[in-house]
Amino acid sequence: MNFILSNLAFIILPFVYMTIVFIGKYIEKNEWAFLALAFSLSLTSYFVGGQFLEWTVFSGQFSFALFLLVILAGIFKKGNFFRSVIDPVRGDLALYGFIYLLPHSLSNLDKALSGYNTTGILASLIMLPLVITSFKFVRAKMKPSSWVMLHKLSYVAYAVIYVHTGYDVWLNPLQIYFKMNSWPVHVITLIYIVLKVRITLVKRTQLKLQN
Repeated sequence: MNFILSNLAFIILPFVYMTIVFIGKYIEKNEWAFLALAFSLSLTSYFVGGQFLEWTVFSGQFSFALFLLVILAGIFKKGNFFRSVIDPVRGDLALYGFIYLLPHSLSNLDKALSGYNTTGILASLIMLPLVITSFKFVRAKMKPSSWVMLHKLSYVAYAVIYVHTGYDVWLNPLQIYFKMNSWPVHVITLIYIVLKVRITLVKRTQLKLQN
């Protein structure tokens, strides 16, 4: 049971994906309505609580599932069926992931401030400017090159999230322990890195041939 709860994001992910298949166009057209809904549900879940919300929202697993969709879309070619579903709402998913992370962050704030898994706070701080600039009206006021450069921080944020989900970290004194139940996180991270490096090398080779 602990293994399933520790990796619930991988079970949630396909359900979220199928939901996007059906309502992705509505999310695009009604961005603010869905963001307001996400924020309302996130706050409601924090005050209501309950076992199901403990497993999904308070554990951070629901947010992690959303972040996984955002990350994994990057290793597929443009036009691929999986990516074509995610790309139009990719920025929205990142915003939802951050919003639904609020109950998890608030309920674990005392532990993080005491030095246990403070990587969560670090990831949130790195993600904050990315979240703010993900709003379309903010992005419209930025130079495209500046926006792209800033959002390269997302790789740093996801690296910190990987550490947060894959390891138990104490700061005083510094101790790092491998989470035995989190091996799927390590496997999917390794697969992502290998495929991402391969894609980067292929692109560089193609650019050299074109030049």
